[in-house]
Amino acid sequence: MKKIFTIALAAVALLSSCSKDFLTKEPALAQSDVLTLSTFEGIDKAVAGAYAPLASTSWYCGDFILSNEMRTMNGKRWVQFTRYNSGRYLEDYSVNFTATNTSGVWSYGYYVILSANSAIAALDNVEAPEQDKNNVKAEALFLRALSHFDLVRTFAQPYNYTADASHLGVPVVLTVDSEAKPERSTVKVVYQQIIDDLLEAEKIIDPSYSRKGVTDATASANINSIRALLSRVYLYSEQWQKAADYATLVINSGKYKMWTPDQVASIKDGEFSSVFTQDVPAEGEVIFEVYENLSQSYGGGNENVCGMTSFNGYGDCGASKDLLNLYEQKDVRSLLVMPDYDGNALFTMKYFGKGLSSIDANNTIVLRLSEMYLNRAEALINGASIPGATALGDLETVAKNRNASVQPATKSGVYTERAKELAWEGHLWFDLARTGRAMTRKDVSGTQVPTSIEPKDYRWAMPIPDREFTVNPNLVQNDGYNK
Repeated sequence: MKKIFTIALAAVALLSSCSKDFLTKEPALAQSDVLTLSTFEGIDKAVAGAYAPLASTSWYCGDFILSNEMRTMNGKRWVQFTRYNSGRYLEDYSVNFTATNTSGVWSYGYYVILSANSAIAALDNVEAPEQDKNNVKAEALFLRALSHFDLVRTFAQPYNYTADASHLGVPVVLTVDSEAKPERSTVKVVYQQIIDDLLEAEKIIDPSYSRKGVTDATASANINSIRALLSRVYLYSEQWQKAADYATLVINSGKYKMWTPDQVASIKDGEFSSVFTQDVPAEGEVIFEVYENLSQSYGGGNENVCGMTSFNGYGDCGASKDLLNLYEQKDVRSLLVMPDYDGNALFTMKYFGKGLSSIDANNTIVLRLSEMYLNRAEALINGASIPGATALGDLETVAKNRNASVQPATKSGVYTERAKELAWEGHLWFDLARTGRAMTRKDVSGTQVPTSIEPKDYRWAMPIPDREFTVNPNLVQNDGYNK
């Protein structure tokens, strides 16, 4: 059962503590919220702590990735093998949700939003160098934007569902008010707020800023993660030139480099190796990721992404032959779809674990360099222009670093390359929705599992949690679900 809370409930508490492994030195946990937010140091620690729910099993280290993949041709429940049939992700695989069984992103997303809002408001009342305050505010704005973005993608139809994006999105929350009963804003308004937050964050952050005292520097926001998210948001809202412009800024930053084929996946002396299972990135493609370790309070053990996609864990979330068949034999990404020890069920190897113990953990990559090339390629095909850049060149950059044949510089070519490159990173369901393509799959198991969902089907938007309506009568449920 997914965890569902209310906006009002989330407003009661502020994330003033940090996950145990995010900071190398833990903040004091005994302070009240008022005391914590009375100093710049306290606010800084509170913002650091606001990243922690992203590692929840309802968000990036669980359902948000798993549910979106299991609803597409990438996922499969290998129900014929008892050990991979614990009963989890039945509704996700069959795309059969109700208002009492829906995404927990609602609760955690608004929890982070309200935490960010509290920190932003408190910064006006403390003494500190202006740039230091701006850097922390930029992080809070990034978190608020990312949260609103994941919420609107999950609980609303895609941006182009209506010609002017006037259909219902999610409530935009910019203040801390436990008595507020916000209505759902239009998708256009939600996207504009996301963009406004990211543009302000880009404007005020020190371009060289990186959060200090963290285990994983890529697990906190900086100028490039802000710009990378802007590229994605502009892509989703079909603002092609801006999508290309921001992807180019990240590509040209010189901070990231494409992984080589051997880094992506290799098997040497019988041992599987991949950058997807590293603990802390040194250099490479990762722009922003969610760091997870076993001692994190939001981890969830075998119910995290690692456990649910592993033949050493529950294994309810397997990979399909449809996905494996996308790859040429020479394509190293084919090694990221592997059978279990018996050579039967297939699983993604992007969450194979860090080798910490039998109950393992894995970081979840949210933004990386190859996506920026693919964002730019799609934008260029749709009319954007970047001096010296071509869609074919960007597709070649990705393909040559995967030992793969280059896709044609067409919409179909970009979509195919995105499907291959970003599989099991939570993209395909949203890519199908925003581009108006049906979800189709052939390799399915079990009964009442749809093999196709057409564009504009009500199931592209998940139901708002039922208990939200008991505290906020101003909400309206999505079409297709009983309130």
